[in-house]
Amino acid sequence: MESPATLQAGNLFSVTGLIAVVTGGGTGIGLLITKALVANGATVYILGRRGDVLRQAAQSIGVEAVKPVICDVTSKASLTSAVNVISADTGYINLLICNAGISGPQTHLPSSEHQISVEDFSRVNMDVSIEDYTRTFRANVVATWYTTMAFLRLLDAGNRKGNVRQKSQVVAITSIAAFNKNATG
Repeated sequence: MESPATLQAGNLFSVTGLIAVVTGGGTGIGLLITKALVANGATVYILGRRGDVLRQAAQSIGVEAVKPVICDVTSKASLTSAVNVISADTGYINLLICNAGISGPQTHLPSSEHQISVEDFSRVNMDVSIEDYTRTFRANVVATWYTTMAFLRLLDAGNRKGNVRQKSQVVAITSIAAFNKNATG
């Protein structure tokens, strides 16, 4: 039976000593997640395509616990390279946050107060190229799968390492835009 002390929020949710990877960690939500994890004792590898943005993000936090790694999550070769860099540095991770994403194609439908015909709805959406939709799915959906598969070995190593109480986890950050009839980008 667990002692009451082990059930305190500080113990249940402690990230002290945790090794995390945050894709898209150089800006926006990813940067905020990185700051929160580091402020609470984690080491965070921030992944992104733009090295200058990653370095600036790491410098803005100002601690050695933020480690920038250039990685394009839509490239298996780039994912493999990032895994190799992190593997050589620590050999394991405890948390993978798949946060990288791009805006999709924009459609311009009238506000929800105005009715739109089925024909107009179809036309507006058919005007967007398949390539634009595919690029969005590749970055926002497919890349999450391949990022998880690429880091699975290091997540498993984190479980075996046992450096934190929690089992290794994957968190996928998504958007409410999927529930909107407009392609909101």
